[in-house]
Amino acid sequence: MVLEVWVPGSCGEIAQGWRDGQPFMVTCPIGLYSRALVTDSTSAKTGFGRKANIALKNTVSFMGFTDFPLGIALESQLPTGKGMAASTADIVAVIQAVATAIDDELAPETLAELAAGIEPTDGVFYPGIVRMNYMTGELLETYGDVPKLIIAMFDTGGTINTVEFHSDYSTNAGNTDSPAELLEAVDSLTKDFSPENIARVATISARANQKLVEKPQLEEIIEFVKSQGALGVNVAHSGTMMGILFSPDESMKKVMNVVQLIGEKFPHMEYFETERLISGGCNVRNR
Repeated sequence: MVLEVWVPGSCGEIAQGWRDGQPFMVTCPIGLYSRALVTDSTSAKTGFGRKANIALKNTVSFMGFTDFPLGIALESQLPTGKGMAASTADIVAVIQAVATAIDDELAPETLAELAAGIEPTDGVFYPGIVRMNYMTGELLETYGDVPKLIIAMFDTGGTINTVEFHSDYSTNAGNTDSPAELLEAVDSLTKDFSPENIARVATISARANQKLVEKPQLEEIIEFVKSQGALGVNVAHSGTMMGILFSPDESMKKVMNVVQLIGEKFPHMEYFETERLISGGCNVRNR
């Protein structure tokens, strides 16, 4: 028996903030993944860090057992500390793999509850694009069809501990609503989930986040990439990644030309990879 579970990472978030004392985020899943592989040919557990071990232990207990006798390996395409949902993807891949191997797949809402019990969680395991409470995992809204925006990703440098960031932010700013402009922009996604409006909202959210996690030369970058035909930018609100957002039908040649120009004009921006906005969710395969 071989069971695979793939969970996507993210390029930061489309938007993130607070409303009525509660946090929210709008997911930005991309085509890079964490994979958990379960097999009955061994009992070894490989590729596990502290959080993945907690996920394994908690899921086994949740399913009513005390031990997981099968082998499970965890691997990831996602760097940590950059705001790419690496920890969430690892945690949820383990949870879903263990639960499916024992009995059956868990619903996204159950995955959210278990994942949020370990740390603040990204919603990349929910199908589609969603707005959710990243502290509790509660689903707040699901949007329409996902436009496949092209996202050229850049690392602005360093790493951020997500758990420490959210703990400090919740303590010091948890009762402060985000700016009205951002909240109104996020509300507009309900009726207009076009590439242009997604990029507009993401850019507003990136600007609003400057007082929390500053991205150097953000305004200059926004002005420059828009002059080159990009729709806007998005950021990892508790990480270092920034995405340059292009229309789904933009030519890759044009995108890569802009990537080169960004690298020349903003040398602190380290190009990472170009991906597309995708639908979130767990992909479970038996083979």
